[in-house]
Amino acid sequence: MKRLTLVRESRRPLNIRKLLERSYFAREIEGKREVGVVVSLLSFRGKYEMTNVEAAAELTRFIKEVSPSTKVIIAGASYEAYREGKNTEEAFKRLKYALAKREGAELLPLEKGDYQEVEAETVNGPKKIRVSTFRPSLLVSFTPPKTHPILILSATLDNLAFEMTHPADRQFLYGGKLWPEDPRPYYRLAARNIARVVSLLKPDVGIVDGLFAVEGRGPLQGSPVFHQLALISPDLVLVDSLAAALAGVDPKKLYYLKYAEERGLGSTDYGKTIPKERVRQFRFPYRLHPASQLLLQ
Repeated sequence: MKRLTLVRESRRPLNIRKLLERSYFAREIEGKREVGVVVSLLSFRGKYEMTNVEAAAELTRFIKEVSPSTKVIIAGASYEAYREGKNTEEAFKRLKYALAKREGAELLPLEKGDYQEVEAETVNGPKKIRVSTFRPSLLVSFTPPKTHPILILSATLDNLAFEMTHPADRQFLYGGKLWPEDPRPYYRLAARNIARVVSLLKPDVGIVDGLFAVEGRGPLQGSPVFHQLALISPDLVLVDSLAAALAGVDPKKLYYLKYAEERGLGSTDYGKTIPKERVRQFRFPYRLHPASQLLLQ
């Protein structure tokens, strides 16, 4: 089984279709009762920091073509909606996720479901956070890549941990603060907390839709990058490591990926599958979040 697939395509949703057809994914979903797709719903006003609805609809269409009886559940919990006293149903509506519903997907606002408590580490000591108990037969994290002040680059691992954590507790997932100007007190805590949550969730597939990415002051206030990439792997550490390398960042310098690898959650060694010359060919260095420069130093 090919552990990592990379395609380059300048049109959506053709980029997702090509990626899925060239990867192992069709064999993975055959006979599955349900596929849960955790999408990025960080905002409902922005555009590039969230999972694109056309891409989510194409993923749903592909699953239904391969395995018509498989239920597709698109899940998330919008942080911005929660902060403004709204709910994820409003986010799904504003982001036009009716398009994915027409392809046969069900939409699941995670904050309306059940949660279990997990202990997180923060700058002020241990704190209980709530993590969703949503456990489909196949769990997929589907997101664009984004620059980040604490993680440097965020992709499938962070997306999964973030969306599955209750919106009220997400600052504790990162050690006590979401977007700090000085990330140094938080980056090790965030790495350990993300690894703890991902270990509990046991995801099966990571998909990066990098047609557009977010650079600069990501994830919320960054600028779009037209990178024209799409990646998939059953190893979320591996797919995120390749996403980082293509964004111009050595994944060995991303502590949360290094820590996840040490915990046995995956490998950062994408070079065993993707030739170095291909990585150099598709590499496009992103402008990083100014705060993350402190970590690279």
